[in-house]
Amino acid sequence: MIKICKSSDNYKELSKSLKDNNMEYKHKKCLSKCGMCHKGPFAKNHGEFISADSVEKLIKKLKQD
Repeated sequence: MIKICKSSDNYKELSKSLKDNNMEYKHKKCLSKCGMCHKGPFAKNHGEFISADSVEKLIKKLKQD
C-alpha cells in the first residue's frame, strides 16, 4: 500500500496524480521523514521510502514496484 504524507510540500499534486493514475493510497498526517517532505515528492510503498525529483517521476517509480 502506498502511503503519502499530508505535511509534504507536494501533497496536493501527488494525491491528484495518484488518483488520476488509479493508484490506491492512504494519506497519513506524518510519515516521520521531515527532511524528505521538503526536498521533493516521496511516498512509502511496501515499507520502503521512495523519492524523485518530480511527481511524474515518482509515479513512474511507484508503477514499477
